[in-house]
Formats: sequence, structure tokens, C-alpha cells
Amino acid sequence: MFERHDLTTRFTRPGSALAAGLIASLMLMLLPDHWTAAAKSVAASLLKPGQTAVRALREPAARLHAGARHHFRTAAQLAAAQQEIEQLREENRRLQARLAAARGEARAAVPDAAAADCLLGVACVEACVLGQQARVFLARRHLLDAGSRQHVEPNDLVLGSAPGLIDRGSDAELQPGQLALGGGIVWGKIVEVGRHTSTVRAITEPGYRDLVRLAGSDSDDPRSGPQGILEGTGKPFPRIRLIEVTEPVAVGDAVYTAADEGVLPRPLLYGHVVRVERPVGAAHWEIWMQPAVKLDRLQKVTVLRTVLNPAREK
Repeated sequence: MFERHDLTTRFTRPGSALAAGLIASLMLMLLPDHWTAAAKSVAASLLKPGQTAVRALREPAARLHAGARHHFRTAAQLAAAQQEIEQLREENRRLQARLAAARGEARAAVPDAAAADCLLGVACVEACVLGQQARVFLARRHLLDAGSRQHVEPNDLVLGSAPGLIDRGSDAELQPGQLALGGGIVWGKIVEVGRHTSTVRAITEPGYRDLVRLAGSDSDDPRSGPQGILEGTGKPFPRIRLIEVTEPVAVGDAVYTAADEGVLPRPLLYGHVVRVERPVGAAHWEIWMQPAVKLDRLQKVTVLRTVLNPAREK
């Protein structure tokens, strides 16, 4: 009994079964055809269903493989298309910002005299921005005091120059609070005035505040948009506050001065909106602006002082 069990176990092992199959195959190959025809017929009959199933599955498997390759190829093309769309959107935002800046510069030509029918106008005071070498030179001669023969009044605007020091002071009648512009674009405000020099706070610096108005890229009237408060943050992008979420605001909108109405015929450009967020439950937009003026490239500035129209004074 034990011998029969050992024999059965031996022939049911994988190695023994494989050896038995090989021996049977060799016998079928070596024996004459008329002896093995019946066995071959039986084997073919047993294998035919499997062969038929393999042939039946081959074509669907090929279609499935082709479909999978097409799917992955389509997914890659879709990802590339989405990336290209994002790049085009970013380029469109940059072009809108440039268009807004160009429109602002075109509108920002500052008149040297008041319009004939207005009570108030502006007069320009030209100044140079002082670099490090100029500051050292003036400091050694005790002339670096901080900028009035030019009759500049508080809140006058200064055009063009990097934030810092300008070579006009009380000798040009500059006063704290006057705005500074570069190329017709707001740069900052005068915060300290000495006899020969004045300090300017740039629009990006903490403590800077001004009343501004937004205008869409397709707007022809820069004074028709929502009004808010521009605040310097110490970072490249100042913030604009107190514009209600019910007002339309979008990236690319231009930002103009709003406190100079009644003095200038057209508002002056500050920059353009680069980021807009609506916090959950908030009543006002969170807006960030990119300055249109190049703060690190300015060499000349113009201070605008408010004056009475001589024709109206008469």
C-alpha cells in the first residue's frame, strides 16, 4: 500500500509529469504514423477548443492593445495642448498689461499750465534721482539734508526715477506729500524735504497710501471704474483695498490716480492688476497691482505742484 502511494506521489510531481510528457512526445515522433494516427487524432481533438479560444481572443486583444496605445497618445497630446493653452493665457495677460500701460502713458501727458476754463492746474518741477555716489558726495559736504523757488505744494506728483533721493528740496519749494511720477507714471510721494534734496517714498514701500480707480482693458474712460485705496506692502506688488466684490475686477485692469480730479485733465497711471482673490465671506476684493514704472531704472523725475489758473485769478 505504501509503495503504491509513493508511486502515485512520484508521478503527480511537476517534474515527473513533465518527464512523462516528453517521453510520450518522443514516442509519437519516432513511431510510424499508422501506429500514432489514432493518438494524434485524440490529442488534436483535445487541443482544438483551446486553439479556437486563443484565435478568438487574439483579435480582441489586439484591438485592446491598439486602443490603449491610442489612449495614452491622446492623453499626452491633451496634456501638451493644455500646457500650450496656459502659456497662451499668460502671454495674453502680459499683452493686456502692456496695452494698459501704453494707454496710460498716452493719456498721462501732463500739461505745464492750467486749462483755460479750470480753476486749478499743475506746474512741473524737474529733478534728478541721486544714486549712491551722489549721496556720498553730498553727505561729505553736509548738503544731504533731505529737498522752494519752484512753488511745489503737498500732494504734487513726481514723474520718473527710482525710489530714494532727488536733488530738489526747499530751494525748489517742494513739500511732503507731493507725488512723484516717471514718464507720466506715478513713482511715489515726497516724505521729507531738506534745503537741497528730498526723500521719496515709492509706491511699493510700507506706509504709502493713495486713492486709486480701476479701469478695464477695454475701457475708454479711466474714471468710470471702481475706487479703492492703494497701499505699499514692502513687496514688489502693492495691494488695493476696499473695492466691493460686487464691482467687476479682473487681471489686467489698469490702476489710475483718483485724488487728482479737478487738478489734472486726465488721471495718471499707477500700474495694472496682476492678482485678484475673493476670500470666503469677505465683502471686498483682495487685489495686487504691478507698478507700471520701473522703480530701479529712473533717472529723472518731475514734481507736479498745484497752481491757480492765472486766467481765473484775474
